[in-house]
Amino acid sequence: MVALPSYNDIFIRLIASAILGGVVGLERERHNQPAGFRTHMILCLGATLITLISIYMAETFGNSRNSDPTRIAAQVVTGVGFLGAGAILRFGASIKGLTTAASLWTTAGIGLGIGAGFFYGSLLATLIIIVALAVLNKVEKIFIGSKAAKNLFILTKDIPGILGKIEAILAKYQIAISSIRIIKNSHAHGIEINAVIQTPKQLNFPLLAKEISSIEEILEVELR
Repeated sequence: MVALPSYNDIFIRLIASAILGGVVGLERERHNQPAGFRTHMILCLGATLITLISIYMAETFGNSRNSDPTRIAAQVVTGVGFLGAGAILRFGASIKGLTTAASLWTTAGIGLGIGAGFFYGSLLATLIIIVALAVLNKVEKIFIGSKAAKNLFILTKDIPGILGKIEAILAKYQIAISSIRIIKNSHAHGIEINAVIQTPKQLNFPLLAKEISSIEEILEVELR
């Protein structure tokens, strides 16, 4: 059988989970993520509470043969996936929120660990998450690069060589084309160019749009 935590243990575990979950949430809040301080805190607290309930039920209603305090708590690992999915957003060609979804899932694990009294592992995991989110983010930009994927929409007259002119301007701004789709626009008597591009972090889009629009045949330019 599993030892039932005392009132002091319950108090300490719930407070500790709120603090550690809030620490992770603060880092996400600083980056204006959809799941921030309160979401992470409440999630971690809830995971701890569920673990404590699992221990209580195993101790109160179970016996040595059929009691399993991990059965209810294990559902947190699956259930939190729905919450994480809500943090993943699509902006054109870019997908944001994957890191936040991962931090939510791991924060639930921290809450489960605290609820089970695994303080050392939970605290260490919190520190590693903070390092991964705050410090390694900068390291990643240095060694991997800081280009972001965006959608470039251009409406232009259908004339020979127009695509080459656009590509020359994009190359000037160090913009790489990942994929491109061209469709006819009978209403505007031209073509629509939809390109997924990799843009430098400090891209001056108004200047880029002005230069592309300077081509006589260009009717519209939009970065999505």
